[in-house]
Amino acid sequence: MLVSIIIPTKNEAETIANIINGIREVFDQLPYKLHEIYIVDDSRDETRKVAEKLGAIVIIGGGRGLGYAMFKALKVVSRSTCDVILSIDGDGQADLKEIPKFLSTLEKSNSDLVLGSRFLSKGSVKYKYRMRNRFGTIALSYILRMITKLPLTDSHGGLRAMRREVPEELEMIGTHSYVQETIIDAVEKGFKVTEIPSVWHVRQFGSSKVVASIFSYICYILPVLIVRGRYHLKGFFIAGLITLGLAFCDLGYVFFDTNFNFQAMLDRQSFHLFFLLLIFGFNLFFFGLATELLSLALKGINKNEFR
Repeated sequence: MLVSIIIPTKNEAETIANIINGIREVFDQLPYKLHEIYIVDDSRDETRKVAEKLGAIVIIGGGRGLGYAMFKALKVVSRSTCDVILSIDGDGQADLKEIPKFLSTLEKSNSDLVLGSRFLSKGSVKYKYRMRNRFGTIALSYILRMITKLPLTDSHGGLRAMRREVPEELEMIGTHSYVQETIIDAVEKGFKVTEIPSVWHVRQFGSSKVVASIFSYICYILPVLIVRGRYHLKGFFIAGLITLGLAFCDLGYVFFDTNFNFQAMLDRQSFHLFFLLLIFGFNLFFFGLATELLSLALKGINKNEFR
């Protein structure tokens, strides 16, 4: 089995050498062959120079978010001759000794995508995990369970292994939602997804780019998950039906209250609320439809951009 590695980085000059060297040491002991190590980078420090000196291939992320950068890297690597792609966070928190476990699970369980979970087994997180971070992962995991119908426990594991066919077929609409959209897209396309326990170490250098701007992250992620879960259609269409129903209820009340006297209704200017609700209801319908068309267009644009 030929394995390629993708490491997303942003100002990880202090950790990237240890990660690249650690990966090579692990593969020296494995029956699997290491094909290439790629970093997809949006750094302003020396991360790229350090990685290139150690033989890694650098892909420029594009500065549009982790999701866009990883989507770009996955499409590039999926066109290579590797069999499996392993993504590893560049912050040093993932345990590289778990690489064999991910690859063997992928091979033995006939899975297409193997995800690491910090919360599937007790004690996997090797430091005091912040409550706001835990709340965020619980909320996102719940949304993923609703969409995929899988018993997922983590939305942000630092290690994941996938067969090359998964990123070949991957379609995304968000620029920051790679970790969630790859799971949703894989399930939609019939790929087998497996979650296994994974250790998470304390970060030694720098700080999390996600946690540092958690409100912005939620603003990026939540609309994408709503669209990927098709909740925009259900939500806007149901809201539109309710609004239209209220409009005709109001019209019926006015008819009844004026004894079906059209001139009396005109004198009372009774149609204002009816037309307001009618227009608002139709707008909700069309907004749901427009959102669906936009999501399809974004998928097409992203797919063609990296063809």
